[in-house]
Amino acid sequence: ETQQQQQPSHSSPFWLVPFNRNFSFVGRNEIFTEIDRAFEVQDGNQPRVALCGLGGIGKSQVALEYCYRRRGKDANCSIFWVNAATVARFEESLNYIASKCGINTSDGAKSDAALLLKDWLEVQHVGPWLMIIDNVDDGDAFFHGKMTVGKTPSECIPNCQNGSLLFTTRSRDLVFDGANPTPSVSIHELGKSEGLDLVRKQLRNNEPENLIFELLEELEYIPLAIAQAIAFMVKKQMTVQEYLEQYRKSDTVKAKLLIHDGYAQPENTLESVSKTWKLSFESIRDSNRKAADLLCLINFFQHHGIPAILLHNGDEVGEDFHFQEAAELLKAFSFIDESDSVFSTHRLVQLATRWWLEEEKPQEVDKWAFEALKSIASQFPEPSSQPKPEYFKIGEMLLPHAEWILQYQFKMTTKDSEIIRARLLASSGRYIHWNGNYDEARLRFQRSFEINFVYLGEKHVDTLTSMGLLGWTISVFDQDLLGLPILQKVVEFRREVLGEDDPRTIDSLSDLATAIALTGDYEESERMQREALARSERVLGLKNSDTMNCMSHLANVLDEQGKPEEAAKLLHTVYETKKELLGNLHPDVLTAEHNLAFMLCQDDERIDEALSIYRRNLRNKREVLGPAHSETLTTAYNLITYLALNDRVSEARAL
Repeated sequence: ETQQQQQPSHSSPFWLVPFNRNFSFVGRNEIFTEIDRAFEVQDGNQPRVALCGLGGIGKSQVALEYCYRRRGKDANCSIFWVNAATVARFEESLNYIASKCGINTSDGAKSDAALLLKDWLEVQHVGPWLMIIDNVDDGDAFFHGKMTVGKTPSECIPNCQNGSLLFTTRSRDLVFDGANPTPSVSIHELGKSEGLDLVRKQLRNNEPENLIFELLEELEYIPLAIAQAIAFMVKKQMTVQEYLEQYRKSDTVKAKLLIHDGYAQPENTLESVSKTWKLSFESIRDSNRKAADLLCLINFFQHHGIPAILLHNGDEVGEDFHFQEAAELLKAFSFIDESDSVFSTHRLVQLATRWWLEEEKPQEVDKWAFEALKSIASQFPEPSSQPKPEYFKIGEMLLPHAEWILQYQFKMTTKDSEIIRARLLASSGRYIHWNGNYDEARLRFQRSFEINFVYLGEKHVDTLTSMGLLGWTISVFDQDLLGLPILQKVVEFRREVLGEDDPRTIDSLSDLATAIALTGDYEESERMQREALARSERVLGLKNSDTMNCMSHLANVLDEQGKPEEAAKLLHTVYETKKELLGNLHPDVLTAEHNLAFMLCQDDERIDEALSIYRRNLRNKREVLGPAHSETLTTAYNLITYLALNDRVSEARAL
């Protein structure tokens, strides 16, 4: 299905920066001068620059401040912020921007909004624009990782003369990748006057200047380390002198930042950051164990966009209160941020937490990874053949965290962790399958099946779930006969384990019948689809969605055998039943209405009825989905085709 671009409803500049201005920001004026100078390019070239430097040095804060200054200088400039930490987060950012600009479509499952946004910015956007591409730290992901549209993030970066790109990255190597290297601006530690201004702004008391400079020297003038040290002092009502006395005793635990090969590692700086955070870790652990546990758990999620549902169980008595208390403590120490029940942290915080765990309680590293795995697996939507809009909303939100935890290697593999990993592989695989990434989905189904086969046996219900998904993908989407025996085994084992009338057995029987139809054996496929439909209608009822699925599949097989009248009758039942249950304008009803019109067009005597349904379907889809939605365009295309074939050329041309 092909997405169509929708024009924005207004031409005013866009401001899509998800962060408030940091009023504690100080200095860096020479950096802004360098950025402006780098953006001065010859005609025909795109202005682009990358901010490079150590994690925690303030690259993102410089980029954020530049956004606000740019808006102040040029009110006509649109400004966008993209998170490039992972492929999933990058695509999520582009989808969000496209949605806010009125460019993308609303089908949810198969959106190529990233490419539409690229085209729109390059060709149709009016006026200058600036795009921040933050956290380009994983070269493999940025240059080689595939998005659901089949492109890498680097291939979806818009390239035009009136648009400026500002990257942030920890590695200089990344900005020189490819034939079009990006000029870089290095971000270093704060200067003495800048560090003093930062402490004065945040601490807001009359501390001796010499002690502040001692503090800044200990913290190596790293903005993130300074901010967290000040948060600790404010929380504990400590003076700089008291903080320094405690700080200088803590030199055993040192956090080292792991960065890409070839990038210098100023180890003393990293040690100072680790010392600073260790004090806070220990204080949190001693004052609120729940907060310490929460910090450990957050360590195993992707650092941005962590929904509250992954972090606590609101069903337990008193859990909400204790969770909020723990979260507030972590926010007071500047370890996490929260916006609308979505949390974020710094990667350096996660790294330092991991180092702290490794030294203090190494046996708990796997424990917290397992807790994160359980949380994501329990919240990720289960595989569905008829997903609702909420399915895609939750799936998009949780996929970055699923990918993050699936990469974790447990020091000691256990049966429990592997079984839960298999469940998450299956559910996340089904979600990305809906989004068109069939190859990756197949790999996840295969791995899920292998794990379940080893730990649960081939006849366990979970094994049969992943086995069925694997066989279905190979048969229906790869159209490979190797999937047929897999589906046959699923039907055989489900009949044995669950019984012939279990809904899962019926569903697998319908899947097998669909796969058999692809071999050309329509008679056997019809027989099996009729059996599946009869059982589903008896067990689940005529108005069940699974029954409607079986009926639609049977109609397709009948149509392949030249039985359009019976096929149309079945599709008419599907349409009327869904309309009764969901209403005239529900997307599922509109799909069923279109399928009915398509089938009726095969009968010359009912062409007028079919065209009438097509016209109504087109009107309804325009109203519900919008004129540029792929489903709307599919109906329009088919209506045009049949109008032309039936000598109604003028109406066809108008459409």
